[in-house]
Amino acid sequence: MLHVSRALGRDVFVKRDDRSHAVYGGNKIRKLVHLLADAQRNGATDVITVGAVGSHHVLATTIHAASLGMQTHAVLVPQPRTDHVEETVRADLAQNARLIAASGAWQVPARIAYVWQRLRRLGRSPYVIPVGGSSPLGARGYLDAVIELDEQIRARVMPGVPDTMVCALGSGGTLAGLLAGRADVNLACSVVGVRVTEAWMVSAPAVAWMGNGALRLAGTTVARRLTRHDVRVVHDQIGRGYGHATDEGRRATELFAEDGIVLDPTYTAKAAAGLLALARAAAQNSRLLFWHTLSSAPIPPLTVGSPAVVPAELAALMR
Repeated sequence: MLHVSRALGRDVFVKRDDRSHAVYGGNKIRKLVHLLADAQRNGATDVITVGAVGSHHVLATTIHAASLGMQTHAVLVPQPRTDHVEETVRADLAQNARLIAASGAWQVPARIAYVWQRLRRLGRSPYVIPVGGSSPLGARGYLDAVIELDEQIRARVMPGVPDTMVCALGSGGTLAGLLAGRADVNLACSVVGVRVTEAWMVSAPAVAWMGNGALRLAGTTVARRLTRHDVRVVHDQIGRGYGHATDEGRRATELFAEDGIVLDPTYTAKAAAGLLALARAAAQNSRLLFWHTLSSAPIPPLTVGSPAVVPAELAALMR
């Protein structure tokens, strides 16, 4: 990125996972490749998942499950209201997602169990996808991504191995997969997750567990298992909490926009702000890679046919 690199005096590159699918992409696609394939293998007619009310994961799951003939049911929890959040909910509805409101995370297990049982009584075959698609199977998508990156480095698409790779840390699957992939191809770089969710959402041991599971599923033998000590996390970019914009994120958004990169305040702006801080503290000749996990496909076409007013039970979650 020309402008970002000049501003920092460091070489900054972007892995454009925002372009992973023309209809709706982002990092969720890499996870869903494995998760939806497993759902198909298990004869699923429906998928059940969970996310915040403006969840990109829920929208991605809805769209791509439907392309395989599966209906998505999503349990949604509160998130601060923004125009982007409301637009995403309207896209969910237009894409025929079945949305179930939960006033807090403590209600999620019961809501999932209720939907599961109801679908089973109807003779359906439901399949549960965890929040963010983050599981050992989902994380395998980012193990694959690092293999892809290694091939690009060897082909000189990227001029050398990055010193540091940075991603947003939400539910942990992306970071887990990157750590697993680094171990798989023996990539000599550090991997940093910038926390955008509260600390209880995912722990370092959980990230290591997902990464080890991804390695096992890929049939990879490594010298040692991942541990919590391999999980490097930046904690100082979350601001007031999940979904709340920060000044640092706004400044990162403005700078990245000079290179044509669009960020969102919930995930990628905070991750980019974390990268900027890391870059400023890094050696002068450092090379950094930002994993851009937000879909850049336009959402407005996906909202065609959505209700003019968001249903009250969903509007109440935007607070």
